[in-house]
Amino acid sequence: MFDNITLKINDLPQNFIFCKRVKNSYQNDTNTYRGNLKNMGIYQNHNRLTIRGSLAKYLRGENITPLNREGVKQAVEALEQEINLCLKTAIVCSVEFGTSIIVNEKPFEYLSLFGYINRLKKAEFSEWTGIETVNYFSPTGSYGFIGYDKIKEMQDTNQDIPPLFDKTNVLRLEYKIRKKKGIEEQFKGGLSAYNLFDEVIYLRFKELFHDTYKNIDKMGQLVYAVKSKSIVPSKFVKLQAEQYRQCFPKDFRFSIQQLKEGGKLSTKNLERIRAGNRKLERDIYISEQNALIEELNALVKLSLWD
Repeated sequence: MFDNITLKINDLPQNFIFCKRVKNSYQNDTNTYRGNLKNMGIYQNHNRLTIRGSLAKYLRGENITPLNREGVKQAVEALEQEINLCLKTAIVCSVEFGTSIIVNEKPFEYLSLFGYINRLKKAEFSEWTGIETVNYFSPTGSYGFIGYDKIKEMQDTNQDIPPLFDKTNVLRLEYKIRKKKGIEEQFKGGLSAYNLFDEVIYLRFKELFHDTYKNIDKMGQLVYAVKSKSIVPSKFVKLQAEQYRQCFPKDFRFSIQQLKEGGKLSTKNLERIRAGNRKLERDIYISEQNALIEELNALVKLSLWD
């Protein structure tokens, strides 16, 4: 399930020479080199080498099909042979871990129900057809989680769609660690290329992916009920506001956006509203789940643990 990665190799061997299959696109001198091996970008600066790209595309020519642990190992070993260099000590500086889920409805129907998540910012990208991408990212840029319409992305970039996914709705979900510092925060001592097909590390990425997905506030719940026996007017007003947020997520987002653009809602007060929503959730329970979210929750678990 690993996809795009960035590897760095320090202290290249003095006699290191690229194989002929690496296509040279730029070379300033003997110490600076830029080229490609299939979809993988290869960059050399003095005695340091950087490799960047999708392992799935490199091995299979497409990355809609999730790459399992054995596939990751095959990709790394094939890369070693083709660039003529051992990657055992190659440092992982960024990594994406994701899955492609065939869903019943168009991906925007699910993405429109994705709310906020604690400690991550959120950005949406929409067209007239609906939300195409929901992107979550940390203030430092170290971590991220993204959901998008995979079929549309492949069609827009003229990629061939494998028969298994042809004429289907595919929601792509990815957990990302974009910086070496973020990797070291999650994995003491960092990661090497060989760690990517280690069973324990692979399982830990599954857990990080699932924990992040679960913590995203999902809207569109049909009915909310109060746990407490009594309710005061102010609590009732908050309950109705939450009911509106759940039942009409598109309208709620539009209202927030209008207030922000009009300068009537500051970032600080927006965070206070979200904190209030999270606090209110402890006093209420969902009496009827949203069918799309139930479907997606089950499919996410199946893709990770089956």
